[in-house]
Amino acid sequence: MTPKKKHDILLVYTVTLEETMTPELETYFNNYNELFNHEGFKQLVNELSTNAQQLADIQTVKDLEDLHFRKGQVAAFATVINLQGTIEAARDQAEAEDEEPIDV
Repeated sequence: MTPKKKHDILLVYTVTLEETMTPELETYFNNYNELFNHEGFKQLVNELSTNAQQLADIQTVKDLEDLHFRKGQVAAFATVINLQGTIEAARDQAEAEDEEPIDV
């Protein structure tokens, strides 16, 4: 673009982000990584998965209250079961933000 007037000057430049991955955030992700690699966590996830499958079987539900209670249990188990994927996605996003230049 060729400026025709003073106020038509277009300044476009790329600024590299300073690290958004702070040392505290790096420690946060590293702590979770250690947890996920521990055999005890893998065992917990397997047991919760089995329990969630059993709770999802609605054939033995007595009433609506029991159904809602089971639904809450399954949701809570799913949070722990999916924790590793959630944390990994958050870390990937934080690392991608560190690498992306922005136009100003």
